[in-house]
Amino acid sequence: MQWLNLVFALFASAAFAQTANTPAEPEFDSLGGNRVLLERAKAMNPDQTVSVVQNRTVDRRNRVEFAPEISGVMGGDTYSRARSVGLNAYYHFNPRFAVGAKFGYSFNTLTPEGQALLDQANHDFQADPETPSIGYPDVDYQKTEWMGLLNWYPLYGKFSVLDRRVIHFDFYVVGGAGQTTLRSGPASTYTGGIGMGLWLTQHFTTRMEARYQTYEAKYFTGARRLDLTVASLQMGWLL
Repeated sequence: MQWLNLVFALFASAAFAQTANTPAEPEFDSLGGNRVLLERAKAMNPDQTVSVVQNRTVDRRNRVEFAPEISGVMGGDTYSRARSVGLNAYYHFNPRFAVGAKFGYSFNTLTPEGQALLDQANHDFQADPETPSIGYPDVDYQKTEWMGLLNWYPLYGKFSVLDRRVIHFDFYVVGGAGQTTLRSGPASTYTGGIGMGLWLTQHFTTRMEARYQTYEAKYFTGARRLDLTVASLQMGWLL
């Protein structure tokens, strides 16, 4: 029976060595990052709730992200409002820096003020087509835009949702420049803002972003620089 005990001991030692050399899978959906340390802390004080915050779980080194976007615009042209759909592409050098490109297509509607002025102009034209006294609203709205982006992520963290789900997030700063196509033609545009990225899995992402954007619009009375506030929601995929 001694040889059976020897064989059993050899198998046990081999299994232990394999387990010790196998890297632990990152616990994405947990605030605890070191299970052994967590169990020891609980054993020392079982009446105390203990959590161990782990290091960054979502790897963003040399990864590509594609993120469709919907956005709304506040400010800008007096008589029109724009809503946009678009697509963002990012290349993450590391968890701190990423470069990207944005394409957007705008859907424009008149503001209540613009619609009222249009209705007055139509009524005046129908009443006196030869010498109308009320002019149509002068509108220069966005059609499409292309921009290059630079993102910097200085803050990282995670939070628990009802002790059932852990959400990983980054606060980031974004800046960019590009070209927008207006009703009057192309114009240079610049942007800068802040956002929060939520990393729900190793691949699925969500971003909430608020940006300042500016460009020069052309009217009958001359060119005028417009200041816009853009709020957007992006849902994407990390490759």
